[in-house]
Amino acid sequence: MAHFFAHIYDNVYPPLLPVFQEAFQLTLPQLGLLASFPPLFQTLASVPSGYLTDRLGCKRTLTIGFLISVSSAAAVALSGNVWMLFLAISCCYLTSTIYHPASFSYITKTASLRNRAKALGLQSMGGPLGLAIGPISLSLFMSLGLNWRFIYLFWIAPILVSLAAVWRLKPEEKAIEEMAEVDTAQKTDAKTNPMKNPVSTAAPRSQASLRTIFSREMIAYMVFSMVHSVGGQLISVFLPLYLKEHRDLTVSEVSFVYGTVSLFGVVAAPAGGFFADRFGSKRWLLTTYASSSLLLASAFAAPTTPLFLGFYFLQGFMGSMSMSANSSLIAGLTPTARRGLGYAVSFLPMSLVGSVTPTVSGFLAAQMGLLALFPLGIAVSLASLVLLKFGVKTK
Repeated sequence: MAHFFAHIYDNVYPPLLPVFQEAFQLTLPQLGLLASFPPLFQTLASVPSGYLTDRLGCKRTLTIGFLISVSSAAAVALSGNVWMLFLAISCCYLTSTIYHPASFSYITKTASLRNRAKALGLQSMGGPLGLAIGPISLSLFMSLGLNWRFIYLFWIAPILVSLAAVWRLKPEEKAIEEMAEVDTAQKTDAKTNPMKNPVSTAAPRSQASLRTIFSREMIAYMVFSMVHSVGGQLISVFLPLYLKEHRDLTVSEVSFVYGTVSLFGVVAAPAGGFFADRFGSKRWLLTTYASSSLLLASAFAAPTTPLFLGFYFLQGFMGSMSMSANSSLIAGLTPTARRGLGYAVSFLPMSLVGSVTPTVSGFLAAQMGLLALFPLGIAVSLASLVLLKFGVKTK
């Protein structure tokens, strides 16, 4: 439930870009610059959120994130100019940035090694559901004639209620103690079959530092993640405008599409956890990322809008199948004592790229045309898989 509410606002903002463009008379470069604000805030918050998790514990860190969400949503609803609007929207994005290190750290510390990816997959169900319900509810409210600001006010009360569920979590120390006996037995099993579930070579708490997080394997993963994120950002920033201008969808319909493609993740995320445990996290990540990119290429080549949507939904499903494999892979590359910080650092390349690429995309779209961004993004995404295949070594 916490994962659901951590993402409830994340997909509300992209479908509204055409609305903001018309309301504030923004050019494509200006729109790209403003679209870079939320990832920039995520970049600045990534490492501090990891430190918060390791120092304050998971429950306190989650509480901070949701209080930021509530106050930022109220600020979005009350914003009177474009700068205040994007500042408040950017603060909304801090919730998921703070949430992930805390939640992934809690789960990877308390789940057995054999079932780590499955546990991450089950937890991941909430994220796609939040990413889906947010824009779907926006589509519903706008079709009823309500102002788009209402969506930010509507979810404040449920988020506050969800904090009660967070406080019902067992303290992580108690949960780790209960799992210790099972974990010890399964570490032995993992050593006999290392490809099935890589074991983190965690340093003791007293020795685990920022230096231990930046291992050669982790640096290679971050380079791969940065290149892959460039490809994704080149496509995602102006996709709502593409759907509106070239596929003749309304803003309400674009919101519904965003919600529907995310909804597939409710099934795909836990299924992906099962396959990641069975075939290995890295192998499954390569399979899902490659399939997703090829399906997305097929979508843009599709001659009709229904065919485009069919391929687009399929690529979204395959993309969601990668989530638990990605999280499990990072767990195997980071020391247990600093796993919150390790997850925060692993998200840093995506946030950093996201804070720069939208601005660059805006200028490229103005110079080359909007349609040129999409094949370029797909090519970069596919090229990044070479870095994952040969650069990221797993135990």
